[in-house]
Amino acid sequence: MQTVAMKRVTIIGDETVKYRILQEIEGLGATGYTDCPAHGKGARGIRPRHAEPANAKIEVIATAEVAGQILEHISRNYLDKYAMIAFLSDVEVLQGEKFGAKVV
Repeated sequence: MQTVAMKRVTIIGDETVKYRILQEIEGLGATGYTDCPAHGKGARGIRPRHAEPANAKIEVIATAEVAGQILEHISRNYLDKYAMIAFLSDVEVLQGEKFGAKVV
């Protein structure tokens, strides 16, 4: 079993801009994403399950370059305007080529 070092970008925030963000991250080079509803408590208090609109959690596995571009884009265009957080994690994936890794 061979794994490839990649980055995971996680964005949690206002669902009203989710579809715009999904289009933009694909435009920045992401080969795909996972998105799901998110509920929890943070700096702005509790976001209950019945809240409208809900929060969305978007995760992207990408190369370091693409992940950096996504974080920069989110920082520049969303963090000051919406209830949102974004963070970067190191991950090891199987089939790295699916996520843009150059496998030798």
